[in-house]
Amino acid sequence: MNIPIECVTRGSFAPFGDILEFPPGIPKGGMNDFQILIEEKDSPWRIAVRRFNNRDIPAVGCHPDSRETFEPLYGASVLVVAEYNTPRELRAFFLDKPVCLKKNIWHHTLALSEEAALKITENLEVGSEWTELAEPVSASLCSK
Repeated sequence: MNIPIECVTRGSFAPFGDILEFPPGIPKGGMNDFQILIEEKDSPWRIAVRRFNNRDIPAVGCHPDSRETFEPLYGASVLVVAEYNTPRELRAFFLDKPVCLKKNIWHHTLALSEEAALKITENLEVGSEWTELAEPVSASLCSK
């Protein structure tokens, strides 16, 4: 199954998480150049990197107790996501900016380039659930 790739915008990505960017209306310079976007007080976080070159995915995973960032380092990558109650209603987003998933969002990544890498930040202890897809999923640049 091939799904279209969408751009990450506040509106399109809102059901799945947040874009890591300065809030609108914050002037540049001065004391406002440091903005806390997300606070997770219940658990310490860890930082990791993920390097990958897969063009399709056989399953998606989610983390019931952890939010998770996906921050592009190099290459072209896609984040495939779905809400918890509808794991087969997948959407694909081109990762041209960092995002932070909500808890319990099904997800997996694909590479569009020969290889891609992401910085990932998540809870120090991460529980995971996985669900197999009916067929492998890929994504392409096509219009809806």
